[in-house]
Amino acid sequence: MTHLLENLNPPQREAVLTTEGPLLIFAGAGSGKTRVLIRKIAYLLEQKKTVPERILAVTFTNKAAGEMRIRLNNMLGSKADRVTMGTFHSINARFLRKEAHRLGYTRDFTIYDSDDSLQLIRAVMNDLTINAASLTHHGMKYFISDCKQNMLLPHEAKIEVRGDFLGEKKVQIYHAYQQRLKNNNAMDFDDLLIMPLFLFKQFPDVLTFMQYRWDYILVDEYQDTNRAQFLFLQAISERHHNICVVGDDDQSIYGWRGADIRNILEFEQTFPNATVIKLEQNYRSTGMILKAASALVKKNKNRKDKTLWTKSEEGEKIIFHQASSDHDEANYIAKMIKENYLKGFHYRDHAILYRTNAQSRQLEEALINRQIRYIIVGGTRFYDRKEIKDILAYLRVLVNPKDQLSLKRIINSPARGIGKTSLERLEHFANETHRTLWEALQYPDEAGLKGVSAHHVKNFLSMMLALKERLNLLTLTDGVIEVLEKTGYKSAYEMDNASKENEERLKNLEEFVNSASEFEQNNEEATLENFLQDISLLTDIDQWEDAADAVVLMTLHSAKGLEFPIVFISGLEDGLFPLERAKKNDDELEEERRLFYVGITRAMKRCILTCARQRRRYGNWMPSLPSSFIDDIPLECLKKTGFTKKTSSNDFLFGFNESEITPTFRHRSPQMSWNSASSSKRETKKGISLQLSPSQKICVGDCVMHKIFGKGKVLEAVHSSQPAFRVAFQGGVVKIIAAKFLQLLE
Repeated sequence: MTHLLENLNPPQREAVLTTEGPLLIFAGAGSGKTRVLIRKIAYLLEQKKTVPERILAVTFTNKAAGEMRIRLNNMLGSKADRVTMGTFHSINARFLRKEAHRLGYTRDFTIYDSDDSLQLIRAVMNDLTINAASLTHHGMKYFISDCKQNMLLPHEAKIEVRGDFLGEKKVQIYHAYQQRLKNNNAMDFDDLLIMPLFLFKQFPDVLTFMQYRWDYILVDEYQDTNRAQFLFLQAISERHHNICVVGDDDQSIYGWRGADIRNILEFEQTFPNATVIKLEQNYRSTGMILKAASALVKKNKNRKDKTLWTKSEEGEKIIFHQASSDHDEANYIAKMIKENYLKGFHYRDHAILYRTNAQSRQLEEALINRQIRYIIVGGTRFYDRKEIKDILAYLRVLVNPKDQLSLKRIINSPARGIGKTSLERLEHFANETHRTLWEALQYPDEAGLKGVSAHHVKNFLSMMLALKERLNLLTLTDGVIEVLEKTGYKSAYEMDNASKENEERLKNLEEFVNSASEFEQNNEEATLENFLQDISLLTDIDQWEDAADAVVLMTLHSAKGLEFPIVFISGLEDGLFPLERAKKNDDELEEERRLFYVGITRAMKRCILTCARQRRRYGNWMPSLPSSFIDDIPLECLKKTGFTKKTSSNDFLFGFNESEITPTFRHRSPQMSWNSASSSKRETKKGISLQLSPSQKICVGDCVMHKIFGKGKVLEAVHSSQPAFRVAFQGGVVKIIAAKFLQLLE
């Protein structure tokens, strides 16, 4: 037995040796939980004289299950293959293959993934002719998943929403969706979690069988379990109570997808006489990193008390760098990585973490410009994301109407009534008359389309022709914005406030506008054709995607469970991290703080935090404040760089000074004039200035006063019928104000 306890610290040994009854192991970041789980399974097999088939080990990812099985095989040999191991979904699917006939399914039922579910919801809503603006497909998917995770079948959900017209429509769709699943002999991902519970309730003999199926149950990442998963574990462990859960409430970051932190915090109430063991010795990070992370997470109230510590070196302070802009932030990160590489570090030693996928675009371009290899984990390259490919397809058709592939992609995206049959008839007509598909759009009647179908095609063509004309008159950035607006593509996502996926896509569209704005600023010939060519060359460069030695880019959510010698966490600004909506809800704010904690504790040797004084939003510069989370880290743990010293009481806004203001005024014409005989215009080193009176001249970068909004800083001059400026006021408020209402502060 001694070899099973070798190299384990006292709490780890206790965790391995405690086998009977409920056991909760609080495993802090980097505390060796996987080693404990593997040794515990080996101990059960060697000392408790059980057999592999009587042990159930539940993980949250197939990757984690695979890695654990490999390590078990190395220790135990082939008998490790007989341990029941996998995710909740895979374990339940195997069970349902044998028992689902009791619920009216056959054993060869189909499992619908997320896209399949969305397509089915779309079909159901089309058949029910429910097309209310507030009922989108993604929103309905979120609603149905939420109902299932809370164990509400359609008839139960109907009671919950009685009297709510919109809620009743949602339940109607939910009921039809579930019936269609049944008719298709299919289950979605949520069904795999809830169907076993319905079997347990309706067929007590099935529950009894499952309670005698395993003698020992071990669960990893317990803090990420939702209600259905909790009820499943509670039910199958009720006979012997030999359930061991491993988790860390400080790393509970999936509340937005149903995870319930109460499952781990209230474990002792759910399972009386439970043993609780804390693994607090960290084997990953330096003392400085742990000191910062511990101080941060202690600000949360909804947690169990514990403190990570290490025998490792104290290490370097955490760098907190403030860049002038998001573009400079990305360049700073890329520059540091390149310098480290030249000093002997590998690219794979570096990870760049961010709150939202939209942030990757700037980082990717900065890395490519320095010929730094990178890979993206848990997402696709920015320009390969669905919503970006859609808007690129619109732009490509507007430049080259013969591009049939792009035209077919967007002809009915967002939905505008040009369905598969209409498209097939148009394509047939085009082939028969030797026309392009674009040309065929001009002859919907001749193509066999009648009534509404022909009308939809004519509307689409009219919209596209109008956009082609408008693009000749607009700047690149304004043209992109107009395409997003006039096609209805942006508003289609804005209508769905419930879907987190749509929120992410809107951020990506915003970032796409930013890329157009940057291209326009940095290129004299910023035509749409050149912009599209630039993007094509960028996305075609795949030689940097060398997994053997590449910088890793990922969201903070994707990083949980991983570790890297050097970690960058970018975008540490209020409104971005934490997200603006989280600041209005204590539980969401605590989850955001836990997410930051997860990010910091991925770092082994160095941790670098970055933010920007200003960040582009829909092509315009918006001032930013450093994240409030930085205040939770002790000053002695931080080394701040890039911050400017305030030179006067007027220099109040985010530490800007004159030399750092980036003028965002775009020259739309050679001359800029206002209908004001008393005003004159001249160029200064700050950009555009206006002589409003003999004693008052306002320039870009000046501090001004407004009687309603208070102190502000001038960001740019605005084309208008009278002198006006875009001004950033305290609190992040940005307004366009007529110059006559502004008072220059000396």
